[in-house]
Amino acid sequence: MEPELSWDIGWRLPGVKLPVRSTARSGVVIGCLAMALCARTWATVIDTYPDWDGNVTLDYVQVAQSFLAPSDNILSSWQFTLAPAAGPTNVLFEIVPWNATSGPSGGPLFSRTVGWAATGGDVLVTNINLALTPGSRYAALVDLNGYAGQSLNFQFNQNSYNLGSGAWLGGSPPSWKYLNGTYNTEFRAVFSPVPEPTGVFFLGIAGAALFLWQISRRRS
Repeated sequence: MEPELSWDIGWRLPGVKLPVRSTARSGVVIGCLAMALCARTWATVIDTYPDWDGNVTLDYVQVAQSFLAPSDNILSSWQFTLAPAAGPTNVLFEIVPWNATSGPSGGPLFSRTVGWAATGGDVLVTNINLALTPGSRYAALVDLNGYAGQSLNFQFNQNSYNLGSGAWLGGSPPSWKYLNGTYNTEFRAVFSPVPEPTGVFFLGIAGAALFLWQISRRRS
């Protein structure tokens, strides 16, 4: 009978030492966790910030940026930039289904009121966690609550992204302008993949192995 392999590992944190005794049985746990991590794919990021050419929206009360949902179809976060304002206020951020020739094609799928600092700057909307249909068209819409002064940054180019475009609501009566045009707003969107079945499977095995290992240690 071959001897059971074992070794001691010491992890150090500032002011803390965490001794861990690992055996060949714990290798199952480590291996499964490693496979679960490897099974995860990287997120998809759309970033038009490098394209900004100094333009700022003026005379419009809503601004939208359309996009096609990628295969990594969980929208995690969206960032955009606002110009300085007369004082701190709020805007309404929404994700809506979008028709390239007419604008919103349904009610909001996600809605959140976010702050607009008097100094302006980046606005990061996190924890959206909205599952979208890959290949379908949506838009991130910023409702300025009737304000028509300087607001969102945009650019007269689509250097980094051309599967959607900026659109602006204004006029009397209000209507959407520049639909399906060649402009983009300045934005950064992060899309995460749906957890793969293999990753969930290996995490489940790792949890079961860890449980059995702990029981065997107590008995020994």
